[in-house]
Amino acid sequence: MTSWLRVLVLRLMALFRKGRLEQDLDEELSSHLGMLVEENVRKGMSREEARYAALRSFGGVAQVKEIFREQRGLPMIETLVQDLRYGLRMLAKNPGFTAAAVLTLALGIGVNTAIFSAVNGVLLRPLPFREPDRLVTMWCTEVSRGVPQMGCAEPDLQEIAGRNHSFESLAGYFWQNANLTDGQPERVDGSCVSPGLFRLLGVNAALGRTFSEDESLFGKHRVAVLSHKLWERRFGGRKNVLGE
Repeated sequence: MTSWLRVLVLRLMALFRKGRLEQDLDEELSSHLGMLVEENVRKGMSREEARYAALRSFGGVAQVKEIFREQRGLPMIETLVQDLRYGLRMLAKNPGFTAAAVLTLALGIGVNTAIFSAVNGVLLRPLPFREPDRLVTMWCTEVSRGVPQMGCAEPDLQEIAGRNHSFESLAGYFWQNANLTDGQPERVDGSCVSPGLFRLLGVNAALGRTFSEDESLFGKHRVAVLSHKLWERRFGGRKNVLGE
């Protein structure tokens, strides 16, 4: 074991043997003081004068103890523990302030977590699609109702696509839950999408196919693309579910 590691281990052990080490230190200092006092008495001093002289030559008991503590343990950790204890005592004495501080911390942590999640998902971690830096979201604005951002209806999307000269491709979607009725009924999350969404994102089906253009028409729209997770959990990963 290297010397610095041995010193670190000894100092860590000292943190858990503080009471015993303090007692040993007191006994050792008392022994040294006693020896100096006796030596001064033999020189002809009175007992009181001998003790004062011993203390002066010793340099101060409190200073010696402080130097020994710094060399024995980890002062930074001990100071941190003392500060934490003091802070906890102050918080316990002022419950109103404690509640306000805890609430402020909770709100701050929650807001920071939400902001980081958004930044991480949008900026730090790219979307799992082809050329994610070229994907944009388009909103419709209804000035008469004072709605600055709202989804576009299918006719509006078709009209915009017909006049489009800026984007390579346009597609629409909106979230809509669905009910699975075969076997045990289940409510699942889903989306209604325009046929070109998968092509726009550069995503292909692992099995089967995605939507064709005519399947956006009413009467031909009762088709679905399953997520891999739902396919495995609900249908056991069976390939014969295609076309059912």
